Amino acid sequence: MDTTHRPVIVGIDLSGTSDLALDWAAEEASRRATPLVVVHTYSAMGYPAVRAGVPGAPLPPDLDRVFRETALEACSEAAEKVRAGHPGLAVSTVTSTGSPGEALVDASKEAALVVVGARGLGAVRGMVLGSVSTHVAAHAHCPVVVVHEAPTHSLGDARVVVGVDGSEVSAAAIRFAFEQADSRRVGVTVAHTWQLDSVEGAAAAMAWSVDMDEINEEERSLVAEAVAGFAEQYPSVDVRRVVTQGHPVHELARLSENAALLVVGTRGRGAVSGWLAGSVSQSLIRAAHCPVAVVHPDPESAHAAAHHAGDGEGFRLPVPPVRERL
Repeated sequence: MDTTHRPVIVGIDLSGTSDLALDWAAEEASRRATPLVVVHTYSAMGYPAVRAGVPGAPLPPDLDRVFRETALEACSEAAEKVRAGHPGLAVSTVTSTGSPGEALVDASKEAALVVVGARGLGAVRGMVLGSVSTHVAAHAHCPVVVVHEAPTHSLGDARVVVGVDGSEVSAAAIRFAFEQADSRRVGVTVAHTWQLDSVEGAAAAMAWSVDMDEINEEERSLVAEAVAGFAEQYPSVDVRRVVTQGHPVHELARLSENAALLVVGTRGRGAVSGWLAGSVSQSLIRAAHCPVAVVHPDPESAHAAAHHAGDGEGFRLPVPPVRERL
């Protein structure tokens, strides 16, 4: 899929993780040489008295104007920050009213990537960003990166880690992981986790009859087969394969401690347990120690469908022309 001219979109509120998401998105857009669009959505639910549900609570007479002006100011400051750090990057802003999650999902139809913070509380709309990030990751039409707090240690040449289960979902995730590793000039760690209770047949109920070495070998073959084509396509990317027995959330969260990025698929059914089926990716958004990229299967088809569906009314991005770098 060619995403060369699609922008990177970042959703912001007024929180610390929102600032980190902005920084991450700006770096990514600069690396891709593609425009960055800063999106902020607000509503009356951002007003403390409205959130608290206080009957008869007085509201400012020009509530919408106050929210709109604050949102515009937040986007303007975010854009200025990006331009200062990336003077050659094309940046635009969008403010809107309504549901932040739905706005970003709608905007994702025209995007190469959506970036959001993992947690946060926006002073304007007062919505916990964590609920937005999980919604966007589950429903977006393009890959979504959820950014956590800044790491407490230096990552140096930290690797990209990708979870695989042999499904169509993990194939899309592997592709994204190799693209990221190649652009960052780092290695990729391909991780696969299997569990005894996911093995088909009566042996699942009688663990003592399971040949552990045989299962390990089968799972290693699955990983090797899943990675082979991508390793050939990206010969400069160092590849490590990790196969473990355990729970995928625990194992991938552990690997994320020293990772630059964790990549997972969503809505997949794997050869052994289908553990990339959504719940794992959603859990890792909360549990990982690094940014998490959530990738849906067959993104090219998804974008094509979104393009036709978006021929009518919908969220339109004011994407600026790509300027030459200074």
